[in-house]
Amino acid sequence: MLLCVALLPISYSMKTNLSNKKLEVIAAETAYEGLKQYWHSRQQEGSKTIENVNFHWIFEGQEICVTFQNTREIREKCIQLTGEVNE
Repeated sequence: MLLCVALLPISYSMKTNLSNKKLEVIAAETAYEGLKQYWHSRQQEGSKTIENVNFHWIFEGQEICVTFQNTREIREKCIQLTGEVNE
C-alpha cells in the first residue's frame, strides 16, 4: 500500500511531462504548417485546435511563433527561418 502511495506523485509528474512534450511537438508541427500556408497564400496567421487546445500561429518577418496553453502556463514557441528555436 505504501509503495502505491509513493508512486502516485511520480506517475502524475511523468504523465504531466509527457503531455507537455506532446503539446510542444504539436506546436512545432503547427509552425511548419503555418509556414507552408504563408509560402503558398501569404496568410500571416491562423489557428487550429487539437485535443481541446488552441494553437495560434503568426508569421512575423523572419520567424513564426505558436502560442498555446500547456498544463501549467501559456507557452510561445518561435522558430526562425534559419531553423533556430526560441522558447
